[in-house]
Amino acid sequence: MSENFNTEFEEKKPTAGLWILLTILSLVGAGVLGWMYSNESSAYSDCQTTNAQLESEMQEMNVALSGYIDETSSDLKQDFQKMLDTYDQLIEKDASLSDSLNKQKDRIQELMAELSDTKKRSFRQINNLKKENSTLRSIMKEYLYRIDSLNTLNINLTSKLDETSTKLSQTEKERNELQEQNEKNAELLTKGAQLNAFNFNTVALKYRLNGSTAEVTRAGKVDVISSSFTIGENKIAKIGNKLVYLQVTDPDGKVIYDKPNQVINVGGREIIYTDKREINYQGQQLDMTIVHNLQGREVGKGNFNVKIFADGILIGKDSFTLK
Repeated sequence: MSENFNTEFEEKKPTAGLWILLTILSLVGAGVLGWMYSNESSAYSDCQTTNAQLESEMQEMNVALSGYIDETSSDLKQDFQKMLDTYDQLIEKDASLSDSLNKQKDRIQELMAELSDTKKRSFRQINNLKKENSTLRSIMKEYLYRIDSLNTLNINLTSKLDETSTKLSQTEKERNELQEQNEKNAELLTKGAQLNAFNFNTVALKYRLNGSTAEVTRAGKVDVISSSFTIGENKIAKIGNKLVYLQVTDPDGKVIYDKPNQVINVGGREIIYTDKREINYQGQQLDMTIVHNLQGREVGKGNFNVKIFADGILIGKDSFTLK
C-alpha cells in the first residue's frame, strides 16, 4: 500500500508545479499590463493637458489679434471691391474677354460674401484669404497687361492708319491739284489751239450786168453778202482741211439761211449757219472770204451781225449796216 501512495504522489507532483508556474506568469503579466496602462493613462492625461493649454493659448492669441484680423478683413473687402471695379473697366475695354473676366469677378464676389458674414475668423483663415487675394491680383495684372498690350497695338495700328490716311489725303490732294493743273493746262492748250479770225471786211454786194459785183449800202439792192477776214497763225492748232462757217443775223435777230438743215454744234448746242467754206489750214496765217448769195431774197434795213465759227467754237465777229 505504501508503494501505491508513493506512486500517486509522484504522478501528481509535476501537475502542481505547472500550476505554480502559470500563477507566477499571470501575476507578472498583470503587473506589466498595470504598469503599461499606468504609463498610457499618464501620457493621455499629459496630451489632454497640452491640448487644453494650446487651445487656451490659441484663444488668447486670437483675442490679441482680433483687432488686426478685423482691420485686415476690412482691407481685403476694399481691395476685392477695387479689383471688381478694375475688372468692369477691363470688360469695357475688351468685351471679347468678358467670359474669363466675369469668372474672376464671380470668385471675388464669393470671397467678399465670405468676409461679410458675422462669424469670427482665425489668423490662419485671414492669411488664406490674403493668399487668394494675392493670387487673384496676379491674375488681374496679367489681364491688365494683356489688354493694355492689345490697346497699345490698336493705338499703334490706329496711329499708322491715321498716318496712312493722312498720306492718302495728301496724295489725293496732290493728285487733285495735279489734275486741276492738267485740266487748266488742257484748257489753256485748247484755247491756245483755237483759231482766231480778225481783219474783218463784211459788205453787201450787187451784181452788175457784166457779172461783176459792186458794194452797196441800200437794203433793196443787195444780192450777195461777202465777209472777208484773216485766220491767224497757230502752231499748235490742228492742221488740215477745216470747215469755216458764216452766220449772218438780220436786224430782227433772225439768221439768214437757205435750208433748215444748215445746223452745226457749237458749245454743246445746235445753231443755224448762213454759209460755209472748206479750207486747208497748215498753221499759217490765211486770208479767206465766204460769200452768200441771197438768191433774190430781200433783206431789211438796219444792223447785221456776222459771226465766224470753226472747230465748234466762235473765232471772230463783225457787223455791217444797210439803209
